[in-house]
Amino acid sequence: MDKIQLPLFLKQYARNEYSPLQHEAFILWTKTATIAELEEVMEHYLQFEEETGVFELPSPDFIKALESRLDLLDQQPVAIKNRLWYAVAAAVALIAFGIFFYTQPHPPKSSVSLVNGTDLLPGKHQAVLTLANGSKISLTDLGRGKLATEAGVILEKSGDGQISYTTKEHTPSLKNEQLRYNTISTPKGGLYQVILPDGTKVWLNAASSLKYPVQFASQERRVMLTGEAYFEVSKRKAQPFLVSTDQQEIKVLGTHFNVNSYQDDHQTLTTLLEGRVSVSPLTHPSTQKILLPGQQSRLRGTEITLAQVNTEAVMAWKRNLFSFNHADLKMIMTEFSRWYDVPVVFEGTMSQQRFSGEVSKNIKASEFLEILSSFKVKFRIEGKGRDKQQSRIIVSIK
Repeated sequence: MDKIQLPLFLKQYARNEYSPLQHEAFILWTKTATIAELEEVMEHYLQFEEETGVFELPSPDFIKALESRLDLLDQQPVAIKNRLWYAVAAAVALIAFGIFFYTQPHPPKSSVSLVNGTDLLPGKHQAVLTLANGSKISLTDLGRGKLATEAGVILEKSGDGQISYTTKEHTPSLKNEQLRYNTISTPKGGLYQVILPDGTKVWLNAASSLKYPVQFASQERRVMLTGEAYFEVSKRKAQPFLVSTDQQEIKVLGTHFNVNSYQDDHQTLTTLLEGRVSVSPLTHPSTQKILLPGQQSRLRGTEITLAQVNTEAVMAWKRNLFSFNHADLKMIMTEFSRWYDVPVVFEGTMSQQRFSGEVSKNIKASEFLEILSSFKVKFRIEGKGRDKQQSRIIVSIK
């Protein structure tokens, strides 16, 4: 259990809506937590206790026994006390805090079951690169070094897993009709980073692809995106950077922004972190909006709206986190499906509850689903042994 998940667990614990998996993860965490971390968590829990009124401290006899241990320590010489005080205080706090959660009633039965299958692992850094000649290179397990040379540009993979392009000296600029394109594609459950020939850095989220020339034209830098990506564009005033999706075009000179254009979301979200961009629908180029830092444009059909957003939440995927803000179960399971690369089937009428919070993307599918147990639904991971391609998630009313 990481620190991000603690507030959610404590809230569910206070309501008796937590899962066995969450409970075990929390107990393991208490065994290595510092005094400061325990105090912070206890403060969180006391806030939830005020809402529910269910909190009960360990018995008076147990508290008295702990106090007597501290009294014995006070009788020791000063040098010993200075040396041992922190260790004993930490042990006492851990025991007091741990005993309370160990001795509470057993949590409700797990809402996640495995049927003929195994648990699903989270996604990882993986992608496929398609060269201009149509050949494909799997980047997942490929070692570092030179991969190819095209149109006077050297393609390499670095030690940290990203790919980059370096233009040879004295390579002439090309016209649009001479451009040779590469495409980098991430599968469901994949992430990857690429540095384009102009130095622009791009991070691709799961089930996304970016098509770009191995050498940009002299008058503009144009790339084509499907899915979601974050861009840090290198500044070239005389050579604007253009991002085209199936619904819109973004024009920038040098800036940091995120584009979410998954087709099954039926909308395109563009979020500006730094600089300035213009956004316009492909069908109505004159309907243009200028974004300022902290703003997000939402394109539905031909209509574009602007709103201030929490950019940290938008960029949570880049920090390997799910971030949900008042999201319903269907929205959550759409992101789940992309990351764990598994289809989701709904049975019955879904809950109208909403969920807000951040969840680590480094956990197994069952752990993610246990966190959603407060939705009052059951999750079933079905499969055929270890064959992930035959797996699916069934979501049904409890």
